[in-house]
Amino acid sequence: MKQEYYPEEVLIEKMERGEYGWLDYINHFSAEWQEEYARYCRENDLEISNVSAAEFVHFKNEQLETAMANGDA
Repeated sequence: MKQEYYPEEVLIEKMERGEYGWLDYINHFSAEWQEEYARYCRENDLEISNVSAAEFVHFKNEQLETAMANGDA
């Protein structure tokens, strides 16, 4: 079965309706995020869960904000 990925707007709508949690968000955002999240969990000794998924999304948002502040995004 092929993994389906959705635009961020669709994922946000699914979360707002309670259809998806943070782990679903990552799994349907991109293959790259799935790989980064798995590595993030390994490196930080975290279990794959909605809690660590939320931490990862927060981490990615901080990376983006830093990149934008530095003119790299």
